[in-house]
Amino acid sequence: MSRTCPQCGNLNSDEVKFCTACGNSLVSLSDQSRLPVTQENRPAATGQSPVQSSTSKVIAGAIIATIVIIAAIVILQVSGTFRVFPTAAPAVTSPATPIPEVITTIPAETPVLTAIPADNLTPGTTLPDLPGTSPTPTKALLCPSDRRACGANCTNLMTDRDNCGDCDVSCFPGQICQAGRCLGVCSFGESSCFDGCYNLSYDAQNCGTCGNTCPFGLVCNRSVCSPLVTTVIPTYSG
Repeated sequence: MSRTCPQCGNLNSDEVKFCTACGNSLVSLSDQSRLPVTQENRPAATGQSPVQSSTSKVIAGAIIATIVIIAAIVILQVSGTFRVFPTAAPAVTSPATPIPEVITTIPAETPVLTAIPADNLTPGTTLPDLPGTSPTPTKALLCPSDRRACGANCTNLMTDRDNCGDCDVSCFPGQICQAGRCLGVCSFGESSCFDGCYNLSYDAQNCGTCGNTCPFGLVCNRSVCSPLVTTVIPTYSG
């Protein structure tokens, strides 16, 4: 058999006590008075079906579970046991780098040198001092080609007894400087050559000048190389 719901007209099986469509009770008042009051035959609250009641319970349980999960996450986050949300990293400060002290040195002004043309230089001319320079340069002594600067003077190294052959080379007393060599004083009529004293008028090895050698067969006669003159002394017989 089947029962027709008096409220919505839905056909229900005979053992069903509530309409499966609207939840209306299918048991009459006379039948309900005879039935024991149990959880199964207790009518649902007005305006709420069993399906709606079950859905409300599920939603309430889901809300409670969500609240519990959120509370547990907050507790773990605060205690540091479990990090769900990343914390802000502390600001990294780099150590201060010392700035080296910069010392600026201003170079001293260099004096301008004025060139002196070589054509204007004469023997014994000295260069002017350079102003404002340290140390003060020494004066340059310019000498002729046949002289040499020894100290503050220009001298002839070939004849100077105090600078014979080189600066500060002095000859002994009684010697003269000849051709840059210290030689003894020659006798009257002799001339001092680099290797001794000779009579340049009649010496065949130093005829006229030192070192002038006459060819073979010639003799030095009055400083001139000439043939040997044979003097024949006539004899008179009486």
